[in-house]
Amino acid sequence: MRKINTTQKVFLITTIIFFVAQLIVNSKLSPLGTQLQNLNSEKEYLVEVNNNINEQLAKLNSIVVVKELAQKRLNFDKASAQSTIYIQTENVLAER
Repeated sequence: MRKINTTQKVFLITTIIFFVAQLIVNSKLSPLGTQLQNLNSEKEYLVEVNNNINEQLAKLNSIVVVKELAQKRLNFDKASAQSTIYIQTENVLAER
């Protein structure tokens, strides 16, 4: 039987410890990686929903939409054309 010297023993033990450590680290990180992927997918979905809501909000805040809603839902009439009358006389005084 061949004798294993001290350097070979240290190398063998270090290699075994390294592989065991790698197995432990991978067993801890694998579920975290899956969870991270799921959270990233959910984040992308929520960002898309947020963008859609912001787009709808921008459309609803448009002055044209506000006017149309006021006319259709609240039965507001369009403002009739205004006319301005100028009176040129010194007898008319404004009161406070």
